[in-house]
Amino acid sequence: MAEMALDNPLRPFLEQQGVLVLDGGLATHLETLGCDLRDALWSARVLLENPDLIRQAHLDYFWAGADCAIT
Repeated sequence: MAEMALDNPLRPFLEQQGVLVLDGGLATHLETLGCDLRDALWSARVLLENPDLIRQAHLDYFWAGADCAIT
């Protein structure tokens, strides 16, 4: 594997776990929470208009066992 930058905040996790899997299911979960994503900005509209809902979606993933959240 290529050498990671020294300041990589994920280094301790990767050294211990060896792998980090990311999933792009945020939009699907936002729709489950009631968001209408039929917009040119898609889920980015939620970031602008309802950032607390993005925060809630990430918390839901952490409560379900996720190690990382991305937006």
